[in-house]
Amino acid sequence: MKKVLVIVVVYNGMAWLSRCLGSVSESSLGADLFIVDNGSSDGSVEFVKEQFPQAVLKVDPSNPGFAAANNEGLSYALENGYDYVYLMNQDAWVFPDTLERLVSVCETAPGFGILSPVQMKDGCVEMDVQFSRRTYTARKEVSPELWSVPYVMAAHWLVSRKCLEKVGLFAPFFPFYGEDENYCSRALYHGFGIGVVPSAKAVHDRASRNEAKERKVFRNFYMKSLTLLADPSRRCPVCRYLYIIPYSFHCCFKYRSLLPLKYLGKVFGKTREALSVRRESMREGAFIRHNVSI
Repeated sequence: MKKVLVIVVVYNGMAWLSRCLGSVSESSLGADLFIVDNGSSDGSVEFVKEQFPQAVLKVDPSNPGFAAANNEGLSYALENGYDYVYLMNQDAWVFPDTLERLVSVCETAPGFGILSPVQMKDGCVEMDVQFSRRTYTARKEVSPELWSVPYVMAAHWLVSRKCLEKVGLFAPFFPFYGEDENYCSRALYHGFGIGVVPSAKAVHDRASRNEAKERKVFRNFYMKSLTLLADPSRRCPVCRYLYIIPYSFHCCFKYRSLLPLKYLGKVFGKTREALSVRRESMREGAFIRHNVSI
């Protein structure tokens, strides 16, 4: 039996925690829970202690971000001999056979380091919009049981120990957005495939939330630009500005705002640090022995 650790980062997640954490308890493949609470004020910590006393719970009131919180769980998995980790958002849940299907496929496809189920909206009638747009449309069928993709959101990730040991932890440089895209680029650089198991389904429930324009620009332009600069698989970091600069004007038009130009200046200011992350990412076990925080 393979040892699986499910890692959930929580921040004021009471609306979802019962279904999220409860779905792990109902999994046909036994898995342990590692929960990091990033300073919740809605009773999430008390709920976890009362309803899921078997879980390992770490509380960090400083809220260091998604990447750093997940690194706590990933380090715990490495130190305690887990074969797989499963990263799951607090607003997500799995079905009883999800983990079992993912692990079964990963055992027969050792070249794949990250596998995801098909990520659905609540109700399971439609795919999550971002999953459909960025992952499903780019899929290539490896076999009836496995699609190869260049990227998949970390709302649902099964990561093998072999991949974790070689690729390393999340880069703390990306605290809230971009960490999953950066990790995917690093996995590809180190020779691991990223895949989706079409027979496995899971839910990412975020349909009711609306994003402010500035947050969209921050994520879709600023963080996207930094992940491009930090991508270890691209040989000429300076040439990436040939994409980033025109893309800033594209985003100005798209969002009808000058915010992308404001963030373009911030990208220039973070270039040296992003390139430092790129160099660190080329090393096996990045951010494990040297937890570089920029």
